[in-house]
Formats: sequence, structure tokens, C-alpha cells
Amino acid sequence: MADYRIPSSVLIVGSGVFGLSTAWSLTQRPEYAHTKITVVDDASACGAEFPPLDAASVDSSRIIRADYADPHYSDLAAVAQVEWRKQGDDDLGGQGRYMESGLLLTADHPKVTKEGKLTGMDYTKESWRNVVRIAKEAGHPAERVKALESAEALKEHLGTPGRPGDWGYLNTLSGWANAGEGMRWQYRRVKATGRVDFVDAKVTELVTEGKRVVGAKLAAGNVLRADLVFVAAGAWTGALIDLRGRTEATGHVLGYIDISQEELDSLSKQPVVLNLTSGLFFIPPQERVLKVARHSFGYLNPVTVPNALPVSPAAPRGPIVASLPVTSRSSGGPGRLPTEADIDLRRAFRDLVPLKGLETRPWRETRLCWYADTRDGDWLVDYHPGWEGLFVATGDSGHGYKFLPVLGDKVLDVIEGRGGALGDKWKWKHVTQGDTVGRETDGKFEGLITEDGSRGGYPGMILKDELAKEAAAKL
Repeated sequence: MADYRIPSSVLIVGSGVFGLSTAWSLTQRPEYAHTKITVVDDASACGAEFPPLDAASVDSSRIIRADYADPHYSDLAAVAQVEWRKQGDDDLGGQGRYMESGLLLTADHPKVTKEGKLTGMDYTKESWRNVVRIAKEAGHPAERVKALESAEALKEHLGTPGRPGDWGYLNTLSGWANAGEGMRWQYRRVKATGRVDFVDAKVTELVTEGKRVVGAKLAAGNVLRADLVFVAAGAWTGALIDLRGRTEATGHVLGYIDISQEELDSLSKQPVVLNLTSGLFFIPPQERVLKVARHSFGYLNPVTVPNALPVSPAAPRGPIVASLPVTSRSSGGPGRLPTEADIDLRRAFRDLVPLKGLETRPWRETRLCWYADTRDGDWLVDYHPGWEGLFVATGDSGHGYKFLPVLGDKVLDVIEGRGGALGDKWKWKHVTQGDTVGRETDGKFEGLITEDGSRGGYPGMILKDELAKEAAAKL
């Protein structure tokens, strides 16, 4: 960007992966030595730590993989993996924060196809091609990525009682991370620079003067002002900015059961298993708790947003309807899974886990992980075209965490106008006039659907409706 100038101050709204990684990168570039950096997040609302415990980036585990159908993400993830593999106590991957267990990626033969859109099987085979190339370029032996080309081969390799998929491969160069501990590590690292002020407060709206965003108003009524306002609020971004049709909050189910020490000893030696047709996945345990989850189209939670920033100064500022997270920071969360999700998650135990009988155990805990989804799965990392002084980084579509060690530098490059091919992918998303996606029309909400080939389940499910089905059945 030819006319880019170093901002005198940066206000980062959100302390998740985008927020903390960018804060770190700002502290590491000498040209920002005199820039005041502030991070604000509603930490006290959930756990009293940065990031709050209901953030998508905080959990017992996240998959760390270069297994993407899109080579841009594959190549970037491979760079990130170099940092994850460093195992010193002070390194990101140290002290059990990263385990290179391997990843078995699989899919079912598609029942239907859509022209111009990847199926789960397409995505899996493109990912295989990309990681085979990456492994070869890095000098790894060919057997580090092994194709499993039938349902029988998959079932024999895993030893599962059910059906893992119809085709897949094992990439021993991928693994998983303790996401919560990784974010705490990042927070401590940023805090230790002494360069970043952390403010524990809820942002209620963005403040404007003319055609410029100049700060953020807090629940207490005071305003934090900055030369550049950087909004990285994840699935909550839609509460502050009208992003309808561009990004949308979707809820994805996770379930945890207790296991014995003997079961831990067995399952901890397994790879991560992910089926890209069903979206179901299993991550090997580190403790006596086993997690299964579903990477799906997700649930929608349309609510009235009272004061989101409109698309431009010329547009009126008033109530809109958008999907937003419902977690322990809002109304305590749903407290249970919808019936269809409960049934589906238990299928993961049968199809993906090599121990019988786990599907009948009671849940120790369930939760919803809220993504900020986009239609194509590409992120939204760009200046807002309708307002000066506002940069938005969101829409990671459930796959931002693995890039934690390198993401901040890439985002800061985009801010400076030299984002390259990734910057082009992450540009502001055009929404045609009259588009109804992400909007409520005649009382019916039309949800955004991520069509990158990696999602399972059913699109367009409204959370409250799915929860009500069980209540109706009991009546």
C-alpha cells in the first residue's frame, strides 16, 4: 500500500488467534516501536482470562495439519508446523502443547455432487496430493504419507467396529495441539513484551466520527480510541459490524466422555481421524477424557443485533438480525446437545475409535464451538471498504488455530498492503444487492453455507428449533 503510514495507536478488539498473533507481530517489528497497542476483550465474562474460555481457540485440542485442498493453506500450514514441532519448554510445541500423532483423513463416496463445488472426497484427494508434494519437497520419506484406498483398508488400519470411510490416507506429519495451553502460551508471550495493554471489558459498539471509525465504546460507557481499530472478535464480530452475507457465526458440537487408564494407554497411540463427508472426528486423548466432534455446516442462532456498524456512513444504523454465539458468557449456553447431534457424535465412537461400547457412555461435558464462517472457507482479512480506520480479521471458518505461529505476520503484511496471494484470497467479500443470505426475510432466516468441501451434516439448522424438537418429542 503506497500510502500506508505507521499508526500511532492500534486497538485490537478480541484476544483470540487473530488478535493475539497480530499483537505479537506488532511488538516484533521495529517500525511499530512507538505504536501504542491495546487489546480489549470481555475476559471476566468467561474465565477471567485472555482469551475468554468460550473462544473457539480455547479447548483441550485442535488438529494441526497441512492437509488442505487449497495449496495456499497447505503451504502456510507447513510453515506453521515447523514452529509447532519445536519442543523446548519455551517453544509453542513444548510441554505437551503439540503431539505429532498423525492424521487419518477420509471421506465417503458422494451421493450427490454440485457443479463447481468440492465434495468431501474431492477435498480429501486434493489434500493428499498437496501433502505428498510438501513431504517430498521437505525431504521426508514417501511412506510418511500412506494411501488407504478402500473401506476395508481403512477399517483394518484403525481396527474400528464401524465404517471410517471409503477412501483416505494417513499423514504421519500432522497431529494435534492442546489449544487452550497454546493460547495461554501466546498470551504470556505477548504480555511479557510490556508493549501491550490488556483491557478486560465488553465492547458494545464501534464509535465513528464522520466516515472514520475512531474507537470502541465499552459497556461502562467509556471509549477506547485509536488511530487504527482492528476488529478480530471471531464469531462475535457480527455483533459489532454488519457482515451479513460475508461471515456468520455457526455452532459446532463437541462431546467428551470419561475413559479408563487402560483405554487412555490404547487410544493415545492412535492418529487423529477425520471424515470430511460426515464431518466427524476423533482426537487421541492426553488425559482420561476422550473428545469427539463434528466439523459441519453448524447451527445458526439468529438474534437481533441493536447497534452494528452499517456498511457505510450513508447507511442507517439500526437493529439487524444476525447469527451470534450462545455460550456461557451470554445465557449460559444450551446446556445440552440437540438430539440429532447426540446421535451423530455417538456414531463417531463406532466409526472412528477402535474400542467397542464407548457410544453408550454418558457425556462428561458437551459444548458448542462457534466458528466465523464464510461461503468459500476463505478468511476475511482486509480494510473495511465503507469506513476509514477500520481493519477486520475474521471468517477463519474453523481453521485458524493451526496457523497461530505465523498468522500475525501474514495479517500485518495485509495491513501494510503487501499481503500477496493470501491477501488477495482474504479480500473484502462482495455481496450482490438483493442477496438474502445471512438475513431474515418474512420471519425466516437464511443461513450462510460454507461450501469448501470440508463440511458434514445438514446446512441451515436453527439451534433453538433443533433443541425444541426434543422438548416436543417428550411432550
